[in-house]
Formats: sequence, structure tokens, C-alpha cells
Amino acid sequence: MKTILLAAIIFALSTGDDGRGIAEKAHQTQRNFVDEYVETTMYLINARKDTVTRQLKTLTIERAQSEDYSLIQFLNPPDVRGTGLLTHQNPKGDDKQWLYLPELRRVKKISSKNKSGAFMGSEFAYEDISGNTLDKFEYKLIGEEDYKGVACFVVERTPTYAHSGYTKIKTWYEKERHLLLRSEFTDRKKTLLKVLTLHDWKRFEIGTFRAGQMRMKNLQSGKESVLIFKNRKMKTGLKEKQFNKRNLQRLLK
Repeated sequence: MKTILLAAIIFALSTGDDGRGIAEKAHQTQRNFVDEYVETTMYLINARKDTVTRQLKTLTIERAQSEDYSLIQFLNPPDVRGTGLLTHQNPKGDDKQWLYLPELRRVKKISSKNKSGAFMGSEFAYEDISGNTLDKFEYKLIGEEDYKGVACFVVERTPTYAHSGYTKIKTWYEKERHLLLRSEFTDRKKTLLKVLTLHDWKRFEIGTFRAGQMRMKNLQSGKESVLIFKNRKMKTGLKEKQFNKRNLQRLLK
């Protein structure tokens, strides 16, 4: 078995599919969208399977060197309506993130030390919501496996940025199209914490791929957060000036 695994890794390295190369190809499947609008239903499911449902929308604009801007706004239920998160990605360091809380009528900057905290009570951390750009990790190809009948590369990603809640992330990339299918997150205590799965991948006319559903399962608490995406549009004409703290404080059309 070890001989077969070693041979597979040597073959992948010879074809340029080392850990970093695989991640770069996966990254490219997500790019060239120019800008994007998407509506999302978020399901927060506790260990007893009680469910809270939230509606939100996200606007994103693609910028050079992956310095993208995004703006998330909650629409329903009423207790979270107007809550927003603005992210300015930093591909090599800490992203800048600001959270607007309507009940307090103020914008709060998210400290880099708090990026591992839960986003709006979900199993997604702030660092999951911000862009997982290439230079924030070190990569190691650790093997090849079938995942639900799909041939995959398995890559171990190690965060290089400060204050991550993870020590490593084991990720399955589809071999044929390099789409991300599964990630397992190990916490600072080196215990498996969460599993993320992505489903219903679709290729849009401009060539960009997007998942239709994301599921984050917390293995320690039994809680789960599910994101279902709809009405996704790209190249809509968004402008960089829209992604500022002033617009964070009002619902955008």
C-alpha cells in the first residue's frame, strides 16, 4: 500500500500536481467572475435537529491579486435583518472585516484574534467566510482517494496566518476538474473539529464554477450549518466604491 501511495505521489509531482499546484488549479475554477450577486438560505441545526432559518445575500467584486471585496447582508428573520459583514481580502495576511449590528447602530471591526470565532451563530468561522487565498497556507499532497465514487487528490493545508483556529485542513479535490469536495478541520488541540462538504457544482457561462450547497458539520458539538445558494448572477456591474462601511449600514438593492 505504501509503495502504491508513493508511486501515485511521484506521478502527481511529475505532472505538476503537487499540493500547491492542485490548490492553484482549484483556485482558478473560482476566478474570472468579475463580480457576483447571490441569495442564500442559511440553516442552523443544533444537535437535537432543531432548525433556525435565515435569508441573506452576498455581493462580491473580483480584484487583482485576489484582493476581492465582499458584502454579506442578512434579510430575515427580523431579529438579524440589516446585520452585515464587509470583507476586504488580504491574500497574504489578515483580511479586514467589519460587522454592522443594527441594534447597536455601529460598525465593529473584527480583530484578527477573533477570526476563529463563529459567524452569526453558525458553524462557519469568520476565517471561513473570508477568502481562503493561496498564500495563506502551506500545502502537502498526501495521497489520492475515491470520495463518493469520485477520484480525488488529498491535500493537507496548513494555515500560515496568525490566530487561525485550525492547525491543518485536509482537503479532497476532484482530480478531473480540481473542484473542492470535502475539507476536514483540525483545531488547535489537534482534534478533528469540523467537516465541510460542497455539493451541486455548476459551471456558469463565463467558465466559473460554483457550489450550490455547502454543509459545515461540527463533530464535537453535533451542530451543523447549511448554505443553499440561488439566483446567482455574475458580471452585474458592481463597483468597488459600493464595498465600504457606509453601505454596510444600509440594505442594498
